[in-house]
Amino acid sequence: MTRHTNLTNLGLCTSCLLSGLATSHSLMAQDAPANQDRNVEQIVVTGSFIKGKEQGNSASPIAVIGEDDLNNIGATSVSDLVNTLTINTGAQVYSDSFEQARSAGTTNINLRGLGVTSTLVLLNGQRHTLSPAVTEAGDQFVDLSTLVPAIAVERVEILKDGASSLYGSDAVAGVVNFITRSTFEGFELDANYQHNKYGSDEISLGAIVGAAGERSNLMFAVNYLKRTNVPNSARRDDYADNQDSWSGYGFPGKVIAFDGPPGPPIKLIDPSCLDGSAFEKYPGLVRRKPDGEFPSDGACELNYGYYGDIIAAAEQTQAMAQATFDLTDSTQLFSELVVARNKTTINSVPSQPQLDEVRVPAYHPDAIEVGGLDPFPGSASNSGVLFIRPLGAGSESNKDDKVYQSWRYQLGLKGDLTNDWSWKATWTTSVNEAENARKDVITHNLQAALNGQGGPNGDAFYYWLSSSQDKNTPEMYDFIFGEFGYQAKSSQSVFDAHVTGDLFELPAGAVGAAFGVQHRTDKLEYDFNELSNDLVFNFFGGGEDFTGEQKVWAAFAEFSIPLTYDLTMQTAIRYEDFDLASTTDPKVALLWTPSQDFSLRASYGTSFRVATVFQNDSQFITPQTANDPLVGGDEVSFISLLTGDPERPLKPQESEAMNLGMSWTFAEDVTLNLDYWRFDYKNFITPESAAALLAVDPTSSQIERGPGGEAVKITTYYRNAGSVQTDGIDFSLFTDLDMGEWGNLRPMLDGTYVLSYDLDDPLLGPIDGLGNVNDENFGVSTVELRANLGLLWSNGKHSGNLYVRHIGDYQNDNEDNAKVASWTKIDMQYSYQMDPLLSTGEGPRLMVGAQNLFDRAAPTVRNSLGYDATVHDPRGRMVYVNIKQAF
Repeated sequence: MTRHTNLTNLGLCTSCLLSGLATSHSLMAQDAPANQDRNVEQIVVTGSFIKGKEQGNSASPIAVIGEDDLNNIGATSVSDLVNTLTINTGAQVYSDSFEQARSAGTTNINLRGLGVTSTLVLLNGQRHTLSPAVTEAGDQFVDLSTLVPAIAVERVEILKDGASSLYGSDAVAGVVNFITRSTFEGFELDANYQHNKYGSDEISLGAIVGAAGERSNLMFAVNYLKRTNVPNSARRDDYADNQDSWSGYGFPGKVIAFDGPPGPPIKLIDPSCLDGSAFEKYPGLVRRKPDGEFPSDGACELNYGYYGDIIAAAEQTQAMAQATFDLTDSTQLFSELVVARNKTTINSVPSQPQLDEVRVPAYHPDAIEVGGLDPFPGSASNSGVLFIRPLGAGSESNKDDKVYQSWRYQLGLKGDLTNDWSWKATWTTSVNEAENARKDVITHNLQAALNGQGGPNGDAFYYWLSSSQDKNTPEMYDFIFGEFGYQAKSSQSVFDAHVTGDLFELPAGAVGAAFGVQHRTDKLEYDFNELSNDLVFNFFGGGEDFTGEQKVWAAFAEFSIPLTYDLTMQTAIRYEDFDLASTTDPKVALLWTPSQDFSLRASYGTSFRVATVFQNDSQFITPQTANDPLVGGDEVSFISLLTGDPERPLKPQESEAMNLGMSWTFAEDVTLNLDYWRFDYKNFITPESAAALLAVDPTSSQIERGPGGEAVKITTYYRNAGSVQTDGIDFSLFTDLDMGEWGNLRPMLDGTYVLSYDLDDPLLGPIDGLGNVNDENFGVSTVELRANLGLLWSNGKHSGNLYVRHIGDYQNDNEDNAKVASWTKIDMQYSYQMDPLLSTGEGPRLMVGAQNLFDRAAPTVRNSLGYDATVHDPRGRMVYVNIKQAF
């Protein structure tokens, strides 16, 4: 068992913070403000379990996004909010067919670019199970698309520094807490229609109803969203020359005999590729390789990006019910139920490249048509290797359906012990299930068909020339292809209990405290279908069924100490005990408010994240190719198993976070917020690369070799290998202007300027990742500057807003540091409050707006998509109309 503690750092930091602030404070008067309100309602905000008077009492940086803010950006789902946050870096928001092979259809958030697992997502202050779908790095995350109906969200509170001292694992970069409209009364309907320049439509319908009795309250909300896809081919004018999605594997195929006589290998090329007629017959075929030259052998290449989606078709439903009942005057029973279903259909290339070697014998009719009666003269095997996608140009896109279903139930009690002390106990259980099915080639069936033993009767050929393609019957394709698939289930059960109140009085006020315990169990199950278990597939491989579990016990304490009337210290410490490790993490924060118009805040704390159950227990197998030094550097095909290493258990990822900030209201109503933040993240968990291991350590015991000495299986593990150090500045500036008869105007500016994003990659060493795509390492695309400039106006029944959203330029390390251009788009909205249609209630509110009003195309990036999916929105101009009616 591994243990670590950072109590020494806590003591040093506390001393430094106290000495620095106390020096300034000694010059200030010690009397409490005469107008101090001692009867303000006490509430609990994200970042503390101790009741405080208002959000501004927090010594940690917190952003609050209210219901009106969500309406102002035209948000129809939680993902629309994530896209506008300047502190979000590297999240997967919109599903595509290239960057989310395992997690397409999900939405996540990534504060500070520290990883999607390093942001803790809460619903009403409680945890939610992680998605069984994972990123390519094996990271699990809370899927925002199945979390909560958008119409039920009252506000989102974002804690922007580490918070493991209170919330435990995953709260490394911060906490995002979705608070629902639990006390809503009445009935509200919301309908939204959105259309973008590429012809994609989105319809969103929502309803919420709430009622209150003498001792009870009930709220029910539901949202339905349906979106049509945007194919990548719709953007050909924007990315016609994107050659990074060109592949030498396509249909028609080509055959190469490498075991012939000395000299160049024997090649059989489709005649229609040589004379160019194939390019007229099949959309998606291309003539040039990425270097701009014609293919040296004249074979057809395939632009597989032509077939994919940049935005997937989706159908989402979320429903939520909340209820409270006062058992006594001091005790309340509360419960909550959320159910959700998300079906995403993604178009992708008709079939994958044939990476497993298959051979065309000399007697194959297509070989004879191109090469004559002796197509492979001098070949030892009298055959050639086929390079192909059995379904390629001329075929329809392959449709991959991904279905996610989740439910979450919560039951709790809370009450008052005395006038100063209260308690709360909650049990929460949640489940997220995923189904994934994709078509792939069964390699031994394709080889049989090339030998003339395919089809239902075992007597048919598969044809690879364009001239004979029509001979391939539907029954032949049914024989060649099978369904790779699995069902996965992630579940979590959490019991939380805490008490909070005042311990004793100091001259400046009461010392607040909170003490709590938690037990949680996370489980993950993967059940592959039989063909996937048997590893018969060419591209997607398969895996072994597995089940993993992780149990955690935790206890924490928090204190709020009024050192003087205007200086408060908040401290917290949490201990967590996992199956293989334990950790103790402290935090200290100071808030100095010498006046109502000015405050300083400072915080330091340590945080951690344990490996996901997937990283510890998964058994994923994929076919790969790489150059093998032990067989003369030749390219070899092998299977790669990625799993957890039982001999070297993963350590918790550890982080130190610091924040220094100020809030200042000047010139009557102008408010400036500045925060300097820094994260030092160590023991970063990354997967080993099979190709890199083969190149660097070809004699490793993790490599199994065949009779000829070639690599046939490479086992790779998740390792604690990397580190990230990043710092930057968050800023916001806003004011309210009374324009008289012209209404009210609210100018605002917020943004994030990243000063550094330094990576220590296990293979590449130190890397300056700031202003880089970071495609060649484990980092994420990190832009120096993101900013939003807004102008909100209201005048009676009329209101409107305009946002200018800017993302700075950066470089693409996958293309000799080519520049990725800066991107600025404008969003605009107008709203009108109509007169009531009935004798009671409000009238309907009509909103019309446009996102990316001037249709700025996402900057070009050389990758399979042609743009950076984690930074830019590819949808072009989107216009929408929304109507909301409250009763």
